[in-house]
Amino acid sequence: MISVIIPTRDRPGPLHRALRSVARQTYRRFEVIVVRDGGHDVEPVVARWQHEMPVQLLDSDTSRGVSHARNRAITVARGEHIALLDDDDVFLPDHLQAAADALRARQVDTVYGQALVSPTWIEDLPRERAHLPCKDYAFDPAFLSVANTIHTGAVVTRNPADGPVRFDETLHHCEDWDFLLALHAAGNRFARLDTVTSVYHQVPRPGAVQNAYQSAPTPFTRARTLLYDRWPAATGRAEEYREWFRRFDHRLDTLIAHGLDVPPHVYEHAVRRLHATFTDRRSPDPDLLNHLLAPPAPARPNGGALVRRPAVTHAAG
Repeated sequence: MISVIIPTRDRPGPLHRALRSVARQTYRRFEVIVVRDGGHDVEPVVARWQHEMPVQLLDSDTSRGVSHARNRAITVARGEHIALLDDDDVFLPDHLQAAADALRARQVDTVYGQALVSPTWIEDLPRERAHLPCKDYAFDPAFLSVANTIHTGAVVTRNPADGPVRFDETLHHCEDWDFLLALHAAGNRFARLDTVTSVYHQVPRPGAVQNAYQSAPTPFTRARTLLYDRWPAATGRAEEYREWFRRFDHRLDTLIAHGLDVPPHVYEHAVRRLHATFTDRRSPDPDLLNHLLAPPAPARPNGGALVRRPAVTHAAG
């Protein structure tokens, strides 16, 4: 059995869609655990689906973060495996079946599907999707020590309840990446599914990611620094790519400190380009950083303020 874990806070509409996507699964040996991490009451939303599938609600009026919510669900999950789903994302109908088949046939511990990234709310694959990005990276443990290429809502893994691996509740950014690194360090074998099985929504709206880009150093810079210290680089080339990301973070933080906007999805663009050269066993493109994040313009001769670039809306990386 697979236990589907959905943390939620103040998003009853998206939660309803997430639950609907689970109810549509072709694989039926599952349970759903919704964890309310404070915020608005979601009991009516959960009750709407309890007659169609086994759903339980772990309720809390106090917000303690998404990591605590997921860990709380792990302690009560009855499945041999857990599937992670954020309340604003959706599974496609064959997600759990494809995961169950791969876990059995490939004799691995953790699988993840490819995730379509959509800037609008969708619940099925659009007929025309070539213009939409996709998190479809093949598993590479060395590159995983550099950057996270796996979408949280695409992961199905052996239930870690009997072992030491949990989400780090002190992390409020990159906690999913840390969890994957911990699973791999604990000996989990990973495999990527061959198809798109979930939708990762990056709908423009105020939220944690947008707020994170309001001050420097960003929470992502701090989290990446912590994880680089916690988890050694897998190879010498991985350390070379980590150094590129340190320069990337410094450049991004400098732009933000000067009140300049950064291009949307710049982190994802960086990961895509770097993953390609890493896979080809090459060093990072020396021009890539300036291409993605132009350095701030120098101060005016009269000591005036920096020239501000046109504003660009922030978006999740």
